[in-house]
Amino acid sequence: MRKKYLAAAAVLFGSMFMYGCVASEGDTDFLYSRQREIESTLKKTQKDIDWLKAEVKKEDNILDLNEKTFELENKLLELEQILGEMHARIEERFKSIEDKLSISADSGAEDAVSGPKTPPATAPGEASQTPSGKTEMKSSPTEKNPKENYNLGLKEFADGNWKAARTLLRKHLANAPRSDEASDAMFLIADSYFREKLYEEAILEYQNIIETWPASPKIPLCQLNQGLALMEIGKPNEASLFFESLIEAYPESPEAAEAKKHLKSLSEPEE
Repeated sequence: MRKKYLAAAAVLFGSMFMYGCVASEGDTDFLYSRQREIESTLKKTQKDIDWLKAEVKKEDNILDLNEKTFELENKLLELEQILGEMHARIEERFKSIEDKLSISADSGAEDAVSGPKTPPATAPGEASQTPSGKTEMKSSPTEKNPKENYNLGLKEFADGNWKAARTLLRKHLANAPRSDEASDAMFLIADSYFREKLYEEAILEYQNIIETWPASPKIPLCQLNQGLALMEIGKPNEASLFFESLIEAYPESPEAAEAKKHLKSLSEPEE
């Protein structure tokens, strides 16, 4: 009898053991399946996070660009206002000079009418009559040598005769506004004002070069000299704007390095 009970107990125990093993294997497969699902979800979530980070970075970059654009537009408006004010002052100065010249011409008009008359000068390129009655054409110096006024102006500039240099260089520009020497002639005119310490006129002439010849290699020097001229007339804040614009547009240029030095000196407190 005892053997029967022992046999039955052994069969029952074995059945329970086998059932427990099957259940454990099923649970393990289920856990592995859930683990794979969770890992897949984590990967997808990580991708979503990376995408969101990239989008946020783009938004930040756009905001930074918008902010920089706004700052540059404000600087441009300030610079245009400065140039407009200077242009108005120079026009007033030139008008005053013209009025004085007009008064002087009117006072001497009567003497000119009653004085001895001289034969009218023959304009360059017009016909003149010789004593023998033959007609001959006179050519202007610029027709013989288009660079003559430029070369003469260059010589006057080297000798420090600023006004005479400007007159000759302007004649060259009037005859050959798009010549190879035109941009150099404009720069010499601007530089002559700067050297003569007529800083407001110099600022406008440098600006004329920037607008007429935007690809000229002299543009950084023009902007640097504009800032220096503003410092000379007691406008350090405006000078800083010109220096900052130069540094941003031409960061690797020698003029930008010079502008940084002046910006530093302007930012240092006065002792």
